Amino acid sequence: MDSRGCGGLVLLCLLACAGCGDDGAGDGGTTTLDGGSSSGGAPPNAAPTVVAQVDATAACGQAGATRVELHATRIGCKNPPPAPCTLPNPPRPTVGEGFDCPADGSPQTLRVELTQTGRYHVEVLTMAADAELSRACWGEGGQVELLVTEEHLDDKPTFVVEPLDGTPCG
Repeated sequence: MDSRGCGGLVLLCLLACAGCGDDGAGDGGTTTLDGGSSSGGAPPNAAPTVVAQVDATAACGQAGATRVELHATRIGCKNPPPAPCTLPNPPRPTVGEGFDCPADGSPQTLRVELTQTGRYHVEVLTMAADAELSRACWGEGGQVELLVTEEHLDDKPTFVVEPLDGTPCG
């Protein structure tokens, strides 16, 4: 075969394979790391996202409660010590969504985005003006620590957390 024939064959293969990929015409949804899926209505996460369904009636029912917030505090490195990361002392929480009391309805869905790898404590805080009334630990699968890896930063999953024992984490 001469060089023009080989060039034509390569071009033909390239054109034929151009349509071999996924054209996105499937169901319009994406699968999250935790096996769930989201259909076209919900925007994808910009980062790994923690989601909590908070009983607003109970949270706002505390005497003097004015606000409820979801916090995630990076309390450790992805790998146990000695790990090559630096943590602030004292740890500073990533403050997520919140709602004012009294709430418009119950439950309320709160989210917080995590942009670094590491081990996190997730807590729901009930505030009275500028003071903290209570803090309750929430976790995924009954675990106090939520691990965020490089894979999570790439895949941007949703972590659904639930209340643990009603006490602060740690």
